[in-house]
Amino acid sequence: MSRRSAPFVAPDFIDAPTSKEGKKQAKDLLSTLQADIAALRHEQMPPDILTQIRDMPIYQGNIDEVQAYYQRWQPLIERAMGFYPAAHLPPDHLPLPASLEIPQFVYHVQKLHLTKTRAKESKSFGSVGALVDKCGEFSSDEISRLSSVFANDDTALLVAHREFIDLRAYVFCRDAKGEMLEPERLRFYRTGLIVHALPDFKVMDSRQTPRKRRNDAYRNPLADNGTWKVYKKK
Repeated sequence: MSRRSAPFVAPDFIDAPTSKEGKKQAKDLLSTLQADIAALRHEQMPPDILTQIRDMPIYQGNIDEVQAYYQRWQPLIERAMGFYPAAHLPPDHLPLPASLEIPQFVYHVQKLHLTKTRAKESKSFGSVGALVDKCGEFSSDEISRLSSVFANDDTALLVAHREFIDLRAYVFCRDAKGEMLEPERLRFYRTGLIVHALPDFKVMDSRQTPRKRRNDAYRNPLADNGTWKVYKKK
């Protein structure tokens, strides 16, 4: 299954992390980390010691090559773990946030299955102003229809949907006994994916035939600006 990311936690060395000053310090430190990550990506992506897979930001190598490349990222990964200490730990094994753009490293990979799926992003709003701020402008007639939702029900919510093509990789790994594990579904396009490829490593590419999205329970939008379709939330 796809995974949410590990939660943010202010580093232990920040005094009074919930205070205004503590929050600002944590934000500044995280911004510095993100800048350092961007600089390393500029220097090290694509990796010079790994082989690119298809036209994707996926790179393969043997165990020594992948570990050598990981060592370049290790200091930044350790700094990131200071903000997201639950990352990769049981029971959930949640990843670092994709927004950090740190490559994902996966070992003992036997097979990759690349897929595209029609999907939708969903956002909920309690006011028309908040909707327009996040989703852009709508016509005056649409704004009127959206406003009437709240005029008739002060507990109502609007939901906005944006369709997109979701690119994923199903990663098949082997355990210490050599047995194939259940595949893990990863979104990788933003971070990049680094795989330790086992002998007879294979890639299945199904991107030319996107899987169909499930039927949407919402129909007849109240507003549609070409990117976002808006409905009264059920």
